Amino acid sequence: MVDDRVESPPADAPILSFEEERRGGLEVRAIVSAAYSTNTFLSRNNPVPDSVFRIGPTVSYVQGDMKEGEGGFVQFAYQPTGVIFGKSRTNDRIDQVAALNAGWRGKTSQITYTGAARRLGDAIADTGIESNRLELENELRAAWTVREKIAVELAAGISLTNYDSSELVSSGRIYGEVAVRYAYSPKTQLGLAYRAGEIRIEGFDNQTTQQVAGSIDWQPREKITVKIEGGAELRKFDRETKINPVVKAQIEWRPRQETRLFLNAYQRNEVSALNQGQVFNLRGVAAGFSQRLGSKWTFLLETGYEKSEYFEVKSTGVSSRNDEIWFVSPRLTYRFTDLCDLSLFHRTSDNTSTDPNFGYDEVITGLELNYQF
Repeated sequence: MVDDRVESPPADAPILSFEEERRGGLEVRAIVSAAYSTNTFLSRNNPVPDSVFRIGPTVSYVQGDMKEGEGGFVQFAYQPTGVIFGKSRTNDRIDQVAALNAGWRGKTSQITYTGAARRLGDAIADTGIESNRLELENELRAAWTVREKIAVELAAGISLTNYDSSELVSSGRIYGEVAVRYAYSPKTQLGLAYRAGEIRIEGFDNQTTQQVAGSIDWQPREKITVKIEGGAELRKFDRETKINPVVKAQIEWRPRQETRLFLNAYQRNEVSALNQGQVFNLRGVAAGFSQRLGSKWTFLLETGYEKSEYFEVKSTGVSSRNDEIWFVSPRLTYRFTDLCDLSLFHRTSDNTSTDPNFGYDEVITGLELNYQF
């Protein structure tokens, strides 16, 4: 679950999404970007300024519709990205991302598999260094409509983050979930879910989790959508128990066809890869707006704040710390045609940490070209 972190800059680790409109069938896109960063590897004490070039295709295939109608559907995308540094050539790498959605939907039932595999090497705030890793996510979900407005869902999933370096801690999660969805009205859906799982941490005792969360998917106006999930997680580790809130919220407002405003918020616990045996509570919020300027130009502005509070489970690494990250990121895009656009992007970010070995300041400015064949 890295797609909502405010630490992720634009044109960095690639993320594939099936929320975009797609023509269906086979599609091929190309992405080329060039950027200058004042702190390429997110270091507090030894910042390395460098130019970073990214180039790679995106191959996707879509068949069927997973939201409407009956029958099978499949959505697949693969994106290899060459990352080339101007000075730090020994750090050149190829990032790879693959994503798959596939399933079948009948009149009263649906089964869906969702999976993703990411091979990445970017620097992340938790480690403060380049972190070569393999991330895997898999979930199988089945849903039945037991009454006109009531649906029951069963799901099982497994995820893994495996780091190449022996100095970083790999971890994984396995879980099962049961949920009930109630269509209160055509524009309001309520839900209640219970999830139980186990977190496995390399070299440390396993942690068990139980989570109860309610949700609302609401459209109070034609141009406003609200999606909120909230609840509590009970986590057991080393003879201790800790209860923490979990939140995931998305609010979007389109006052006009050319204007979009959005607000995202989240809170959850994550396993630290560097602070061995530690977990950090993650809280963040991001907001922004996009505005079309005529028929060719689009302006996007995003800003966000995130706080990470580390706490010991069983630690042999560095002591606990607190990090606070904020960022501001404007982007201006010019669309030559429906298949080609060019963006100028900028990002200013700051990570203040209570540990003198962590935290960073970074400014990124660059250009990105997207072309769809």
